[in-house]
Amino acid sequence: MKSLEVIFVAVLVLSSILLVFRQRGLTKNNLIILAIDYVFLFATIIAIGANWRMIPAYIVTLVLTLQVFVKPKNTIVSKKLGVKILKGAGIGVTAIAMFTLPSLFPIMTFPEPTGEYTVGTQTFHLIDKKRKELVVPNSQVNRELMVQVYYPAEKGTGKRSPYFENIDALTEQLSATQGFPHIATTHLGLTETHSYKDATPVKVKEKFPLLLFAHGMSLYGRQNTFQLEELASHGYVVVALNFTGDAATTVFPDGDRVDFTPIENTITFLNKRIKLWEQDTSFVLGEVIKGDFDKNFKPIEELIDYDKIGMLGHSFGGATSAQMLVKDDRIKAAIDMDGGLYGDAMPKNGPGKPFMLMNAEASINFMKEAHGQEPGNRDELFEESYLRNKTVEKPGVYTTIIPKTNHGSFTDLAAVTPIINESGADVNTIYKLINEMALGFFDKNLKGTNENKLEEIQKKYPEINLTKH
Repeated sequence: MKSLEVIFVAVLVLSSILLVFRQRGLTKNNLIILAIDYVFLFATIIAIGANWRMIPAYIVTLVLTLQVFVKPKNTIVSKKLGVKILKGAGIGVTAIAMFTLPSLFPIMTFPEPTGEYTVGTQTFHLIDKKRKELVVPNSQVNRELMVQVYYPAEKGTGKRSPYFENIDALTEQLSATQGFPHIATTHLGLTETHSYKDATPVKVKEKFPLLLFAHGMSLYGRQNTFQLEELASHGYVVVALNFTGDAATTVFPDGDRVDFTPIENTITFLNKRIKLWEQDTSFVLGEVIKGDFDKNFKPIEELIDYDKIGMLGHSFGGATSAQMLVKDDRIKAAIDMDGGLYGDAMPKNGPGKPFMLMNAEASINFMKEAHGQEPGNRDELFEESYLRNKTVEKPGVYTTIIPKTNHGSFTDLAAVTPIINESGADVNTIYKLINEMALGFFDKNLKGTNENKLEEIQKKYPEINLTKH
């Protein structure tokens, strides 16, 4: 709950007590009380924006207004104990409602990036003229993708980036794909980022590593804003892919919109579908290396050290990162965040390059439970994930299990509401830990710096079971 919202609700509670127990009617004191209420009402709307979370507070403001103006000459307040108790209970229930709703559905916020660089961001549209679109039904056009690029930028340039350019499309699809009531996501447009749209790329002689990011199935390229901004602030250029048809929604520059296409949630289907994501990733990487797909990308392209390329992803995007690490010589290191290792089997000796597998505690528990059950009575996807996880536990690979996390804990959506998180989870602490591990891993394996960072994290957080095999 934003501090201004807390003050507004507190003022309303105090106003309710004064107007209900002190006096009614159109008096000078009551007008002053009402004026103060409206000052804070408009202050919150101007500073934060009107939104559904504050509906109880808006209703109370209206009721207090009617209390003053409907019967302007009626200033008598009942002194009966029963009436007082009933009024007090009503105010208590109302106060709980006003505080509870915005607390259960806070405005999503992210920790401020800790790196030395301001973060710039730009959106780009790519068309693969060598491939036809196969995911979107009845489409005969070439495969098209949108990517969001984060990069070190000059301070004071660009304007604050919105969380998502087409927020209505995103919230509609999150409701459809993630099971959120639509109203529970409509305030995502109030989310403030720490990146600046179309900011000027920083002017330095230093070159920065390139990271590719792959989102989860039915999610979206900017789903890990908390992480992508942090990486860019520490001197990485990050290209976040949005996989058309498998993302929650994709909106192209001409306004054409492609929403998530339902899939078969089977091992056979997912093993096959990951080939498309590999093709998309390889295509985007090739275009980024050529750097000529958009004139606005050229200044960003000049920042990149193409000998230092890594990849990270969540869920199905994490599985894609693992496949790309093994198959694409251009990618030197990768992180899989709670992704089942779909696709081709891992080589006998493991990835053969620096790799980190982060898992949620809840996911590991589901895997163990499935493994302990008989075939036909278990979740085969979790059983397959359990078996495949063992195939990467090879020399040089890092694995970790983060306590009090579930599958969504690795995404921005963990900050939407505590209802969907594990009991006792501290979202900002989890975000910080994920960011520390990702930075430590890529700094070591792409930049050749912070060599002992992961060992320090291991000692600082023994509960995460960070293991180097």
